[in-house]
Amino acid sequence: MKSRRLSTTVLLGVGALLLLWLAVAPTVGAQDPGPESDGRDCWACHRQPTLAGLDGTRASIAMCLDCHGDPQVDEWARAGRTPVYVNGARYADTLHGQIACVACHTDVARNPHRAESPVACADCHAVILSHVNMGAPHLSTDCAACHRSDLPVVRNDETGRLEVARVDAAGNPLDRTAHALTTDVTCTACHVPGNDVGAPAVALPARGLLCMPCHDAAPIVSVGVGASSSRVTDYGSIVGLLILAVGMTVNFSLYLRGEIPGHPGLTAMQKLSYIVEEGVRLLFSRRIFRLAWGLVAEGIFLRRVLRESVGRWVMHSLIYLPFLARFLLGLITWLGEALWPAAAWTQTLANRDAPAVAFAYDFLALLVILGVLMALWRRFVLRDSRLRTGPQDRLAIFLLGGLFLVGILAEAVRILSAGTPPEVAVYSFLGYGVAALLRPLGLTWTTVYPMVWYLHAWLAAAAIAYLPFSKFMHILVAPLLASLDTAREGSH
Repeated sequence: MKSRRLSTTVLLGVGALLLLWLAVAPTVGAQDPGPESDGRDCWACHRQPTLAGLDGTRASIAMCLDCHGDPQVDEWARAGRTPVYVNGARYADTLHGQIACVACHTDVARNPHRAESPVACADCHAVILSHVNMGAPHLSTDCAACHRSDLPVVRNDETGRLEVARVDAAGNPLDRTAHALTTDVTCTACHVPGNDVGAPAVALPARGLLCMPCHDAAPIVSVGVGASSSRVTDYGSIVGLLILAVGMTVNFSLYLRGEIPGHPGLTAMQKLSYIVEEGVRLLFSRRIFRLAWGLVAEGIFLRRVLRESVGRWVMHSLIYLPFLARFLLGLITWLGEALWPAAAWTQTLANRDAPAVAFAYDFLALLVILGVLMALWRRFVLRDSRLRTGPQDRLAIFLLGGLFLVGILAEAVRILSAGTPPEVAVYSFLGYGVAALLRPLGLTWTTVYPMVWYLHAWLAAAAIAYLPFSKFMHILVAPLLASLDTAREGSH
């Protein structure tokens, strides 16, 4: 009996001490946990509802709406800031109405309680994000700038990104909490004459199939700009590629008219069958290693040209190798955009203004221009007796040189129209230099840019279309034939 009374007394004493501690202990405010916890992730102490199921998602939304669903929340926030009240019923009817708030606003669950990073759209929409990166100049555009058609778009002077405005023309905070996203994107929010964000005055086609030899681009010729909007098509690419296909077919048909050594009297179809058969045998024989070595030695380093003439090798290398380097750089970028669009290295390679990328593209373009100038010098100044210069050669050289010169002009106008800061634009040293010369003209660069862009695109289409009918075809064919000769030597 005494033992039971003692136990009761002990329990009452412990309970009294606990109540006394709770009464005198310092309170912990939800909004002011103290300077020692600044920047601490709230989930480090408070258990986050699981977002894997519907119940956890609803619990997470309810937790946020406990404050943000109260119309008085804007009175609690500091004066002059963006409204933070969210109408729960309206939010439930939006595209993301069943998505937890913290799934998109990943940086708010911390102290101090405010969002500083852009909404993490790529965490869920990494695959869809590729439509922005692949050949399209919208890498520095926030998703909301296109998918929030109810808000004006501005350029952030600090980051250079296009984003929805935070204040109106009078400086009053805009309500950005409607979550009224649209999938029917239109281009007229930015692509109009006299726009304030540096966008071209008209929507341009994405960098497509014809651009891949020199740029990071997608194997496309047309791109949609919205669920119900018309498509923007690069007709220059279509025309150029069709003529290229016809020219390559004509060249191959002329090749089939010749005789195969040791097999006279074969018809065109028999020759084609023989070529396919020999190609398959080569592919599954040890000679494939010699072919690979030949492609490296002859196709990349132009060994046979070097043996004949150092001057010709330098000229060919200045034109051919930068093309190859730009193509490989663009191919790697496209693969990243197609498979890993949210990866940091993809975002860097796809960013035309990234210092290393900007310098690499301009440096390689400079090498091609030097190679073209060297070709002009050898043909028209030195008048090399071994070179027969005709209209075909002149047209091919001028097309190639004009293509790169107009490309540099397009880069300069892009810098001017986009208002790229000098500390960023300087790495595109060719475009930056031309931009400095053009700036005093004071033209409406957003209107000039589409003109220069289409001129560059049609020059590219003309160069590609003319390739099978010019002597420049040997730049592609000669290394391939030399590589096949190397593989054939291994069969003896």
